[in-house]
Amino acid sequence: MTTQMASLYEFMPYGAPELKEVARKYLVRATMVGSALWIAIFLLSFGSVQILAHRPKETSVIVVPYRELAAPPPLTSNAPPPQVAVATPVAPPSVGVAVPVPDAEAPPEQTFASQQDIAQATSSVETSGDQSIVVAPPAEEELPKFGEYVYVEELPEAITKVPPQYPDIAREAGVDGTVLVQALVGKDGKVKDVRVQKSIPMLDAAAIAAVKQWVFKPALSNNKPVAVWVAVPVRFTLH
Repeated sequence: MTTQMASLYEFMPYGAPELKEVARKYLVRATMVGSALWIAIFLLSFGSVQILAHRPKETSVIVVPYRELAAPPPLTSNAPPPQVAVATPVAPPSVGVAVPVPDAEAPPEQTFASQQDIAQATSSVETSGDQSIVVAPPAEEELPKFGEYVYVEELPEAITKVPPQYPDIAREAGVDGTVLVQALVGKDGKVKDVRVQKSIPMLDAAAIAAVKQWVFKPALSNNKPVAVWVAVPVRFTLH
């Protein structure tokens, strides 16, 4: 019995050779089935896209009853076209700048009320209780220091020029020339301070006294007057 079984096992294939032979057949079959499935999925997706693309789109239509439609205008009408209202351009507001004028243009005689006249004119106003009117003092003008840079768009322009008085001692000594003065022109166009930049000893005092009486159109920065230092040459000639 044992001998017969041994001889039977010798003729029956078992193990790796059999698995190799069966695996090749199953691999080919699985490859074909997988390829068929991928092709079917591709065809289904492509067909769905084509069907959705050719599907008619829904559009909303608004139906207006005939009674709500107005009659069209006549083609042969001679009526003038409607007037279109044009808005008038409004200029942007600008800040007013006080410009000093020469003394010759001012009225020759002016009468100003004194403190007593003002007090008499306002004496008829009675105040009840402890009420009092407090008037704040005017704010002091901030003046730049000598040599401090101030941005301006328009430099000061002299309106009233007072000629200097030639000193007798300088005239007798035959001294002449140009004294360069730095003048601080305030917002009101008046000279607030004077410094000598190019000096001639016998003529400096006369140049300073003359420039202090000058009146300028103030410098402008952003359309507002500003205080700024400006160079003023004062010429002294013997002839």
